[in-house]
Amino acid sequence: MTDSNDAQEEVLTATVISFPSSHHAFQAEKAFQEANLPALLIPLPREISADCGVALLISPNLQEQAELLLSQAGVALAGTYQITRRSSRAKLWQRVLRIAAQAPE
Repeated sequence: MTDSNDAQEEVLTATVISFPSSHHAFQAEKAFQEANLPALLIPLPREISADCGVALLISPNLQEQAELLLSQAGVALAGTYQITRRSSRAKLWQRVLRIAAQAPE
């Protein structure tokens, strides 16, 4: 039997940026803070890599802006990925993605 709440539960899509090292991830976070753009450092999701590491979660609508910002800041990227989660399992994601949706472009 399927719970009606599961059927109505929001599915969130986010962009996850991975880096060659955690040092680069921390540089990226700082660049986002200085640009006043919402981002969240997260553990690197297992579906991207089994390695331990840190990644940056951003709204998909900020991907192009993020890549330009990080390039200008000299921050090396390892990859950019689209990841989905059910909203009940991604409370912090909800906050970051909603802030990004409200931010002027």
